[in-house]
Amino acid sequence: MRVLVGAFGHESNTFTPFLTTADDFFVRWGAETLQMPLRRSSFAGIVETLSRRGDIALVPSLTAWAMPGGVVARPAYEQFKAGILAAAQNVDGVCLALHGAMRAEGLDYCEDDLLADLRARVGQDVPITVALDMHANLIRNTMRYVDALVAYKTAPHDDAFETGQRAAQLLLQILTEGVRPCIGFAKIPFLLPGEMAQTSLDPMKSMMALVAEVERIPGVLSASLMNGHCWADVPDIGVSAVVVTDGDAALAQAQAERIAAEFWARRHEFAISAEAYDLEEAVETALAAAEPTVFLSDSGDNPGAGGSTDVPALLAALLERQVSSVLYAGMWDRDAVEACLAAGVGAEISLEIGGKLDVRHGRPLAVTGVVRSLFDGAAWRGGLRQAMGRTRIGPIAVLNVAGIDVVLSATRHSFEDPLQLRVLGLEPLDYRIVVLKRGYLTTEFARIAPRSILAFTPGCTNCRVERMEFRRVQRPMFPLD
Repeated sequence: MRVLVGAFGHESNTFTPFLTTADDFFVRWGAETLQMPLRRSSFAGIVETLSRRGDIALVPSLTAWAMPGGVVARPAYEQFKAGILAAAQNVDGVCLALHGAMRAEGLDYCEDDLLADLRARVGQDVPITVALDMHANLIRNTMRYVDALVAYKTAPHDDAFETGQRAAQLLLQILTEGVRPCIGFAKIPFLLPGEMAQTSLDPMKSMMALVAEVERIPGVLSASLMNGHCWADVPDIGVSAVVVTDGDAALAQAQAERIAAEFWARRHEFAISAEAYDLEEAVETALAAAEPTVFLSDSGDNPGAGGSTDVPALLAALLERQVSSVLYAGMWDRDAVEACLAAGVGAEISLEIGGKLDVRHGRPLAVTGVVRSLFDGAAWRGGLRQAMGRTRIGPIAVLNVAGIDVVLSATRHSFEDPLQLRVLGLEPLDYRIVVLKRGYLTTEFARIAPRSILAFTPGCTNCRVERMEFRRVQRPMFPLD
C-alpha cells in the first residue's frame, strides 16, 4: 500500500505586523524529507510508525514548517500546498502533520482549504488522518475532508512524536483492520491563551484526564481537546473537542459534547497557571524574590505565539530601575546587530534597539552599552535542535547595557533551551533575573528555574486578550463578553 506523508504547519498571529514568507519556512521536498535526521516531531512519529510495516510504501511530499509569526504570504501557502497535492497520486492513504492554526492572506483556515483540495484529489475512498498541534483552530467544515484527527495532549508540547504515531496508527487501523471512523466535533467560544492551559496544572490537567477517560470507552479510537491559538482575529475560533469512534457517530458526538460541556462549565477556573502580574508588579516581585535567579517571561512579545520579539517595554522598565545582573533574551534587531559588528567587541556604542517592527506596542529604546561578544550564528547549530522555520541563522551580539546583558539577533529567535544561551557563553543561573520572550517556560527552562514569573506585557501575544482589538471574531466570545 502507498501512503502519502508530509508536514505543513504554521501558527499565524493576525496581530503580528509582518508576513511570514516562503523564506521563513524550513522546507524539505520529496525523498529528502525521509533522509533528514528525524527529531521528535509529529512527522517523525508518522514516518517511524509506517516505516515499520513491510506492506507500506511511503510517498513523501514535503515538510514545510515556520516558527509562529504573521499571516502567511499567499504565494508561499499555495506553493507548499501544491507540493502536497502533486504527490497525491495513486495512493491508498494519507497521513499528515499539520499545525491547525495557519492563516494566509485572504484565507482564514488554511488547513480546511488544503484538506478540501486534497480530498478532491484522492477521492472519497482514500483515508486521510492528521496529527495536529494542541493550539489548532478547527472548524466544523474540516471534518468533511478527514477520517480521523488527533492532537497533542501536553502543554508544553512534549508528545508531538507520540501524536504522529497515533495518527499513523489510526490510518493503519482503517487500512488493515476495517475500522470505519466517525468524528464527533464540538466548539467552545473561548479565547484561551496557552498560558492558561498547562496540562500539568488544573483545570487543564483534569480536563485532559477526562479526555483520557473518554479514550478508554469501548469503541472510541481517540479523543482530543484543542485550546486553539487565540491571537487570530478570524470569525470561527475557540476551543475544540474532537472524538473519533469506530462506526458510532452518536457516541463520537455525545462524547465530544461531553468534553465541551465540562470545559464550558469550568471556564471561570482557567487563569494564568504561572505566577503572573502586570509589568510593573512583575518586575518589583522579581527584584524582591529570595531565590538566586528568577525567570521573567515577557509574555506579550512571545515569538512562540507569533510575537515580533522587538517590543522593549520590559527592558525599559528594568533600565529605569537600574537593575543589574540581568540576562535579556532577546531582541530581534538587525540594525543593532550590524552596529555592534561594526564597533567590535569591547567597544562602547550608543544606539536604539527594538520598537522598529511592532510600532503599535513599542518604540525604539535609546541605550548606551559595551559590546560583550559577537557570534556568526553558526554556534547556534552546535549540538542544538535548530528551530523549524529558520533557514538562515544570522549574526548575534551580546550588548551589556548598565549591567544587563541584552542578546541581539539579526534573525528572529525563540529561546527554548538553556543550551541556546550557553553556546553564547551565557549561563542563565549566573544572573539574578533572566528575561525570556516567552509565555510559560518550556520544559527545558522549567527544569532549571528556581522561580518563574510571567509578566503581562504589551505586544501581539498579550495574555490579557480583553486588551486586544478583535474585530472579526463571532460574538459573544468568552472572555470578551
